[in-house]
Amino acid sequence: MEASLETDGRARLRLLRHDSLDHHGAARLEDVVCGADGVVRSHQRDHMEPGDTSVCGAVRLARTGESQRGVTRLFPRDAQVNLPARGSAPRWQQRVAAQAAKMAWAAVANDLATETSGRLGTAQVEPIVCDAAQDCDAFDAQPCSPALQPHAQAQPMQGLTCDGKGGVMRPAAWRDATRQQAEARAQQAPRGGAPQDTSNRTRLATVAGLEPIDRHRRSAQTVARPFAPWRLVPTQRQAAPTPMGTKRWASLPKPRKAVMETAWAAGLRRDPEPQAAWGGVVDGDPTQIDSRAKAAKAHGVSVVMI
Repeated sequence: MEASLETDGRARLRLLRHDSLDHHGAARLEDVVCGADGVVRSHQRDHMEPGDTSVCGAVRLARTGESQRGVTRLFPRDAQVNLPARGSAPRWQQRVAAQAAKMAWAAVANDLATETSGRLGTAQVEPIVCDAAQDCDAFDAQPCSPALQPHAQAQPMQGLTCDGKGGVMRPAAWRDATRQQAEARAQQAPRGGAPQDTSNRTRLATVAGLEPIDRHRRSAQTVARPFAPWRLVPTQRQAAPTPMGTKRWASLPKPRKAVMETAWAAGLRRDPEPQAAWGGVVDGDPTQIDSRAKAAKAHGVSVVMI
């Protein structure tokens, strides 16, 4: 019964989506449409059908295109019906990208065919994943929201963090040295519940962060609170300050220096003088400490490293 409800429910949702797109997409606007480039498009062509793939299945949209000789064709109804530009719904692209991080292309296509009503070929998985990876750079380039920018710039401290995160890579993305080490070491199947050995198959990604925060003024009583008797601990505690306008950057192909330079540039935009107290947390890696000290000297910022 559950399988039948899942299949029939998605089929009905697909039909409702298809009917809604047909109703709005086939409607005509004015006789003459002027684009953002100032060119008037007077020629109309009906029943142009792009595809839209989602977890409920693929649908076709009958819409009217506005065109003129020598210019690109416009579809005014696309924004009204929220038609994705890449032919796949955002939720569908998110599912493909999330599954591709854990399994091969063919396994992703098989999972989509089993768990959803959509169908996707193995060769179609890679372009969607590549588009999702490009969206990361666009997301990192976005500034802090205008509502938080004044609060972030007014904070007396800037917290700069940097660390590495290893990720298991596909064999096609291995470097030459990693491939040689992986081929030299025979992979044995794990026994029972033992985790799979991922040595010689990982690459290190750099993760950087910027946290503007207010000073947390502490006294001797607050420092010694964990060691004091329970009867002497005050019931009302002062809450620690919360970072305002936190920003994160992460990249696998970019070197550590490039990711850290992006974080430094964002911090200097918020504190151009600089007047705030800069601090950083490191894990004791001598290379990271040395690179951060050199960057602080190059930017003219005094950084306290913890």
